[in-house]
Amino acid sequence: MANPNDPKLKPLERLFALMAQYDSSDLHLKAGCPVIMRIKGEMRPLAGNPLSSDEIYRFLADIATPEQMKVYDETGDLDFAHVLPDAARSRFRLNCFRDKRANALVARRINTEIPSFKEMNLPEESLIKILDAEDGLIVLAGVTGSGKSTTIAGCLDYINTHYAKHIITVEDPIEYEFKNKRSFISQREIGVDCQDFKAAIRTLVRQDPDVILIGEMRDQETFEFGLTAAETGHLVFGTLHAGTVSQSIGRILGLFPPEKHPMLRQGLQFNLRAIICQKLAPSPRFGRVPLNEILICTPIVKKILGEGEDAKLHGVMASGAREGMMTFDQCIKDRCQRGYITEETAMRYASNPEQLRLALQGIDLGTSKGSLG
Repeated sequence: MANPNDPKLKPLERLFALMAQYDSSDLHLKAGCPVIMRIKGEMRPLAGNPLSSDEIYRFLADIATPEQMKVYDETGDLDFAHVLPDAARSRFRLNCFRDKRANALVARRINTEIPSFKEMNLPEESLIKILDAEDGLIVLAGVTGSGKSTTIAGCLDYINTHYAKHIITVEDPIEYEFKNKRSFISQREIGVDCQDFKAAIRTLVRQDPDVILIGEMRDQETFEFGLTAAETGHLVFGTLHAGTVSQSIGRILGLFPPEKHPMLRQGLQFNLRAIICQKLAPSPRFGRVPLNEILICTPIVKKILGEGEDAKLHGVMASGAREGMMTFDQCIKDRCQRGYITEETAMRYASNPEQLRLALQGIDLGTSKGSLG
């Protein structure tokens, strides 16, 4: 871990070192405010004077390349990763932007070691069932800061550990640096290894991949590529900005005009492997723990997707524990019973707090819509 008082560090790097010292996940620099860090999910201002816009710009210019600064000056936005010059090679993902014409910056600390499913408190058995597949599209969904990147890194590392595959990632920027284990991994960074995302995915399938990470699927073209790559025998990972499985399906449909929905549903029916949704909740034992909702494309799920009866999916997840599925409320109940989260936190995150309260008392109403048994 770098020393925040090391004179060799640049001002922003000293703040990065301080993040590690405080076990902070995110750093916020905003003109007119002191330095703010997110610690165990809470935003906490540090003691000190408010920062000026010019100070934030100088902090950025100290560590960014001239090419990156040119992009920021011209567009007002910049994403890149920075590695601290310490023994651990600590990594940080930065997003720089303008806020009311002033410079602003958010940096996220990235673990250099990829944690295992157990270390992340993820539902290991469910994830292994999903990952033990040759092909299909796996969607990781969640809001910003829900741990999607870390969960995907854990999934890719599981494949890397257990299978001899060629894994290709397209990232903006690269977050986790993988080391080859049983698999061979190629990591491509937008703006560094390839011109842009569209150029990267056009050539991906020519690079003989078995597993592909395409990042956020924010438009029709990217999602179509994911489905096509899955259809042609690849295991594909992509992310969506959505809170639940139901919202994820709606978000996917929203990428396409209505006249394309029948063909899209057919593509989902045959090529979607799973949707994994994630939230992070405060934990007295671990700081924060993931809460998951998991849909796995069993024959009944494929039928529902093909027929457009999406309202039935929640009931299928609720009764699909044997196949590795779960609803958020079932996961919340499990996390609470294990002592990972408090009952107060469980009630705050539950979609049906009263039913969860009864389930924690051993009373399960057993409704098809949301059984917590």
